Amino acid sequence: MAFLEVNNIKKSFGRTEVLKNISFSLEKGEVLAIIGSSGSGKTTLLRCINFLEAPQKGIISVGGEVLFDGDDPSKKKEKEIRKNRLHFGMVFQQFNLFPQYTVFENLILAPQLMAKEQIKANGEYMEAKTYKEAQEKIRAEADRLLKKVGLTEKKDSYPCDLSGGQQQRVAIARALALNPDVLCFDEPTSALDPELTGEVLNVIKGLKSTDSTMIVVTHEIGFARDVADKIIFMDNGVIEEEGTPQEVIENPKSRRTREFLSRFNQFGD
Repeated sequence: MAFLEVNNIKKSFGRTEVLKNISFSLEKGEVLAIIGSSGSGKTTLLRCINFLEAPQKGIISVGGEVLFDGDDPSKKKEKEIRKNRLHFGMVFQQFNLFPQYTVFENLILAPQLMAKEQIKANGEYMEAKTYKEAQEKIRAEADRLLKKVGLTEKKDSYPCDLSGGQQQRVAIARALALNPDVLCFDEPTSALDPELTGEVLNVIKGLKSTDSTMIVVTHEIGFARDVADKIIFMDNGVIEEEGTPQEVIENPKSRRTREFLSRFNQFGD
């Protein structure tokens, strides 16, 4: 069994079927890029995987644990959904940082809340037995992540004092702070000026390792080609084509994939 299994996911809004039996799998440490035209279902798929949207059908499992089963009512309860979201980190198009908190405070807020809950329920958090000990671990991890995304010097700054690229790098660090099994990106550079795109893409490239499983919805075809282990091209709610970057981008079999990629090739991507 693969680390992440997504099987036969269906999602409709009213009478509009947005996702039609979507299935794929990822091994731990693999990077999947999802490409396709606007309205093809890419973001909806990512939101279903993160439990920000509820699929009508299908099964989602991580590490052999079934997190969602469309035929099992117990897997649809709000308490279960909140717990299952912790398996995933999400970086949105817009940065969604808390403007009233500093960069450092943005990173430690969610882990602090989780530490209180887990110590009360289980007696420990990150092997810490007390909240004070957990605080020390959380703050040390936040410092490590800020260094990883190259923003140590912005620790005490507020989001309004940062560039768009810097805000997105903070958002990436914040998603990593909860140590998710799968890190997801929804068009992470779409809100950025072109000159800031590279710094965010370089951070994402730097996260690629045997321990970091990632799904990236992107329009950056060159980035997808260089970083992804697998690529999915979506069209009209289905996976039109999937495979390695060489298969999907360099030698696409589907006419729709070729039409889509030809628009990027016109601009030299």
